[in-house]
Amino acid sequence: MIDSQSETPVPPSSPPTETEVLDTIEQAIRRTTKAYGYQHLSTIATALREQFGVFEPSDYGCKTLLQLIERYPEHFKVKWSAPAHKGLSHVWVRLATEPKRKEGYGEKPAPSPKPKPRLMTVTEFDRLSKWLEAHPGCDGSLRKTRQWLRRRDFLSMEGNTKLLKRLGAHCDCEVLMNVEGKWPEE
Repeated sequence: MIDSQSETPVPPSSPPTETEVLDTIEQAIRRTTKAYGYQHLSTIATALREQFGVFEPSDYGCKTLLQLIERYPEHFKVKWSAPAHKGLSHVWVRLATEPKRKEGYGEKPAPSPKPKPRLMTVTEFDRLSKWLEAHPGCDGSLRKTRQWLRRRDFLSMEGNTKLLKRLGAHCDCEVLMNVEGKWPEE
């Protein structure tokens, strides 16, 4: 390789030391969120390529990355999964020096906060009305209305039921007869 500014040959960069490679493999495994701390071999290979550019296991006397990892049983445990397709199997690696952790190592994404349950909009009330019309039959309660609300956990069951009763709906058929057209715009 020749440096374009000075026209002098640039020595090829030397491969990373085996210790650097092992540290990178350990860091890749620690980023997993998989059960029991296992990381897929392909993810480890990707981390090595990102860290060192071109990574060749042959620089360390191995034909494959798996052979390199298996050379260090005191550092890594290898697990093969059952093949999903004939001839293909998955290789998983975890740290041997630490106990299995059911939750993995990496940080799990924080669950998105649920919105505070609210009252239906006019459009949502119209959808409820159409759903009640498509599911006829009244048993004298708001059972079907509650069923519809339960499927939409962003809507307040208690608040919507109280407002329906205040507007004169004490059963599913009264939702259609007494409340339709009266639902507040808010």
